[in-house]
Amino acid sequence: MSLFLRINEELKESMRKRDALRTSALRMLKSAIQYAGLEKGWAGEPSDAEVMTVIAKETRKREDSIERYRSGHREDLARKEEDEIAILREFLPEPLSPEEREALVRRAIRETGAKGKAQLGAVIKTALQQAGGRADGKQIRDLAERMLGAEGS
Repeated sequence: MSLFLRINEELKESMRKRDALRTSALRMLKSAIQYAGLEKGWAGEPSDAEVMTVIAKETRKREDSIERYRSGHREDLARKEEDEIAILREFLPEPLSPEEREALVRRAIRETGAKGKAQLGAVIKTALQQAGGRADGKQIRDLAERMLGAEGS
């Protein structure tokens, strides 16, 4: 079963169980996926990779909101965002460990032949493609910048 269909089934189930938080989070996710499909012109049902990209983006939005809510002393809203993140992460693969991320970036640097920060984009692109949705782009970028800075010195 595709990830998009699984999300639809989970949404129906949460509605049957009258789980308001889960239903709300899944409705938002389904809407975000459909909007991304319209925006990018996906034909038919989105692929799992496309859905994972949307889930990762929605997760990052919530992480940013948590920071803003905490700085505004709105712990109740921050907790709600954390609960939604937990629901969204159910649909993502297990993230890479720090060691796996480092090995992935090293392999991407080798494969692209990058010698300095000028090739940073190519390294990040290669690493993210190989990660298959299991790594955060910001973490990959930070790691690649550090490694390319060290090698370029």
